[in-house]
Amino acid sequence: MSGPTSQSRFFEVPPRSSVRPAGESVPPEGVHGRAVRLAVGGALLAVLAAGCGADDGGGGGDGGDGGGMTLEITAPEDGASVDVPFTVDLSSSEELGPTESGAHHVHVFFDGDDSEYQVVEGDSVEITDLPAGEHEIDASLRNVDHSPAGVETSVTVTVGNGGGTEDDGGLPGY
Repeated sequence: MSGPTSQSRFFEVPPRSSVRPAGESVPPEGVHGRAVRLAVGGALLAVLAAGCGADDGGGGGDGGDGGGMTLEITAPEDGASVDVPFTVDLSSSEELGPTESGAHHVHVFFDGDDSEYQVVEGDSVEITDLPAGEHEIDASLRNVDHSPAGVETSVTVTVGNGGGTEDDGGLPGY
């Protein structure tokens, strides 16, 4: 066959079960070609997003991905009873340090209230002011500009004796 009819059939999308002979390519502007370009573009975007560590949260110990970064509260253990003062120990896959050094740091806050947090530039922080009762200790790995790095974790503790004041190193408001 020759002429426009044979050409228009050439641009039709073949059934999924058909196999093209070696050397025969898909027309560049055909429907199939467009679908392949869209699929490749989508896959490329997914790889780039994963490489940038884009994540909406999750936990180092709680299953979040954070681009492969991890953060864990190693002490106190989840469900522990503590007395004030007590130390929160952290373990991170990222080097922690002063914000002016360009290193990551951690925001530690309580009961989901991230408006009042303590910046932790090392692997532990002493908590000196937390009222008696059950509290969630939250930790969020942060970039130098304080934006979330995509890794968060938490444990729940019961404080037996609340204590301290804002002046002795505790978090404001607790």
